[in-house]
Amino acid sequence: MTKRINWQEALKVYLIGGTQDVVDGNLVTLLSEAIQGGITCFQLREKGPRALEKRADVEELAKECQELCRRASIPFIINDDVALAVKLKADAVHVGQSDRGIIATLNEVKPLGIDVGLSINTLDQFKKALTISELDYVGIGPVFKTQSKADAQPVVGMKLLKEAVQLGPKLPKVAIGGITVDNVAAVKATGVDGVAVISAITMSPRISRTILALGGKS
Repeated sequence: MTKRINWQEALKVYLIGGTQDVVDGNLVTLLSEAIQGGITCFQLREKGPRALEKRADVEELAKECQELCRRASIPFIINDDVALAVKLKADAVHVGQSDRGIIATLNEVKPLGIDVGLSINTLDQFKKALTISELDYVGIGPVFKTQSKADAQPVVGMKLLKEAVQLGPKLPKVAIGGITVDNVAAVKATGVDGVAVISAITMSPRISRTILALGGKS
């Protein structure tokens, strides 16, 4: 990807996934189809009972996914694994509130040209995020109950999305958690820049149609 990333655009349909999220375990094939369908960025999140265990396997998968994203000129993001993001020169790394400190992450990766996203679950967390000038975007949620993440935080509903949009309109925001083609219109009506999904795409029988309904590139 050519810097600088326009995150307001890149967050429109944000696919998150790993081997554990794909029925046949073939993430690369699914990602290729999702890119053709119009996703605007991809986060590799290799976590869970069915995830790859060997470091070398995870790294090889990451390289394949990164190359697909590079060809499509969409951001390739790595979840939590700062060392891997640095090694592969990923476009961005996404970290949670319980992961290593956000300032330490920024200090390590920003000089290398790697952007940073942060998970938000409360208004106080969002207010703190607004004070961090080098932060590139935030993921707010879970908006609805989700089965895709065993470690998901309490549901925040639409209220936090609306408050965040009003309080910090310039900081790019993506909503996450339980978002489907049935509720995406209501989520986007809050003013967030986009939606992040796992199962809505990975479990869809018609991936391209689903992505288009979520707001993907046609």
